[in-house]
Amino acid sequence: MDIPHTNQASPLSIQRLILAVVQAQDMLRTSRALSQAGFYVVELASSGGFLGHRNTTLLIGSSKDREDLALSLIQENCHQRVEYISTPLEGAPLPIPVATPITVGGATVFALSVEHFEEF
Repeated sequence: MDIPHTNQASPLSIQRLILAVVQAQDMLRTSRALSQAGFYVVELASSGGFLGHRNTTLLIGSSKDREDLALSLIQENCHQRVEYISTPLEGAPLPIPVATPITVGGATVFALSVEHFEEF
């Protein structure tokens, strides 16, 4: 009997764990692109420390030879944006808020070696 070929990694070939912290606006598109490329993807809700914005941490299982593909898919689907926060005007007698632009978004990615992987 022939087993149909899929591009999804088998549990035995997972050698890397990629942790990608992705902004909420990019999560669905990024997760879908990774899944369609055959990666194991687990989504964990999280929030940022600086602005407290909602984001998602993606846990991505990969073989060593497909790690670059995963990273390029993350890079293609996660974008930086400019947002504004209110900061007090220095030296003003009254607290006058000033809109200050900051760059948010994109993705923060960590790649870790996997010594052992089992699925129950």
